[in-house]
Amino acid sequence: MKSTKIWIADTEVSYAEAFQEYVNLKKSHLFQVRTCTEKETLAKAFAQKEIEILLITAEWYLVCKDWIRQECVIFLSEGSLPAELSMYSAVYKYQSVENILREILYFYTEQDMEEEYVTGVQRENHVIGVFSPVTIVDKNTFALALGQILAEEQNVLYLNLEECSGLSGILGGNHWCLSDLIYYLRESKKPFLYRLNSVVQKLDRMDYVPPCDSYIDFRQITVEEWRKLIHLIRTQTTYDTVILDLGGITGHELEILRQCDGIYVPVCRDIISQSKISQWERHLQILDGMDVLEKLQKLELPRSETELDSEDGLFMLPQQEIGQFVRKLLRE
Repeated sequence: MKSTKIWIADTEVSYAEAFQEYVNLKKSHLFQVRTCTEKETLAKAFAQKEIEILLITAEWYLVCKDWIRQECVIFLSEGSLPAELSMYSAVYKYQSVENILREILYFYTEQDMEEEYVTGVQRENHVIGVFSPVTIVDKNTFALALGQILAEEQNVLYLNLEECSGLSGILGGNHWCLSDLIYYLRESKKPFLYRLNSVVQKLDRMDYVPPCDSYIDFRQITVEEWRKLIHLIRTQTTYDTVILDLGGITGHELEILRQCDGIYVPVCRDIISQSKISQWERHLQILDGMDVLEKLQKLELPRSETELDSEDGLFMLPQQEIGQFVRKLLRE
């Protein structure tokens, strides 16, 4: 996919140049940013149709308003815009560049435009599932530690596919989440990659999509939609590894596990937990799930001696007991 051209017109030259440098150095290459400090330069860019997204201040709008046709115009706002500009999208200027880019991606994909489809060629990447039919508190911490440790050297995306993850409360509120991404796939034929990047958040070096925060939304996601989501991530993004932290997925877990290249299954030693594991394995055999059984790697996770009581604790997982366990596992 070619880079989308953003032109930024701002009288604060140092701001525009810093924005350009940050974005153009990003590895994703979704955007190519150019700055404009002269009217003639912007006029030439419009004439040659080089502008796809115009990030502009109200002052510069007076310069170029007669040239605007189908470009995506987004205003850099310092608080509010004049009433006559209310029909345009706006982002607050003095926030992190990552937040600005997420909002630009959202507004850009809301436009009516033709999709430039990627051929969908399978990349050299891996999908790792973390699932257990037994309720194990440390399953999530294992999956999060695994993702963060892999992200030290790889481009990693973490997806929590649990009906009730609890992570939204820990990581704080977000504008958009996994259910918004699924809704987008249902309703739009516009580029998926841009919308995905408008939703993605960061946990240290690891990317993640905030999980569904509604039981109703989660239960309405079909197995075909889960498959489509995983396929698009595998074929249209630059992620080396995708971590699927799985719950029951309302009966779809077998088909989702089939999308994984490897599956870690945390287990416990007690007789009831062992019996549940055995019953689940028999269930997979009945459902012709031998292909899934062959991918399973059972793990007895270490008991954590550190209480995980804040978002900061999630950042520290790679340095805790569970992180040491993961590093040893990956070396084997």
